[in-house]
Amino acid sequence: MIIRRLIQAVLDFFYPIFEKLFPFDMYAYLAVGAGNTALNIVLFALCYQFILPPEKVNICGLQIASYTVSLIFAFIATVPTGFWLAKHFAFRSKSIPGQSFKQLGKYFLVVLQGLGSDYLLLIGFILLAGFHPTMAKLLSTLIVLSVNFLLQKYFTFQVKTV
Repeated sequence: MIIRRLIQAVLDFFYPIFEKLFPFDMYAYLAVGAGNTALNIVLFALCYQFILPPEKVNICGLQIASYTVSLIFAFIATVPTGFWLAKHFAFRSKSIPGQSFKQLGKYFLVVLQGLGSDYLLLIGFILLAGFHPTMAKLLSTLIVLSVNFLLQKYFTFQVKTV
């Protein structure tokens, strides 16, 4: 797969610059996570700024804040890419039959927790601190990513030794 080899080549090329600062898994998580996070933020901003009405969206008779719909859309769009990138580049999990499905379940639990935390932080920054929704998204993402790295490393992609 060309994309996979290209991503690995880029990670390997730049790692010597960062190897004194981070072990490879953390460096790779930050690098591929940054790409996936950038995609998430771009999708959120595009949806919020250009696609949805500025205030609320009517979905099945419910009035839902545009930033909430944008958050959910960006989340759904970037979960599959995030799992693939984390599994194959950040944590380099071994392919043991049945392990991918279990890891995907754990990954989903962690990112679902991240979504909940992201939403609460987003609401807090917007409603309590008066931040613009896109700036609030950037700040909440930084906080959530820090927690998610630890959860992905020690829960989702933990390799148990027998």
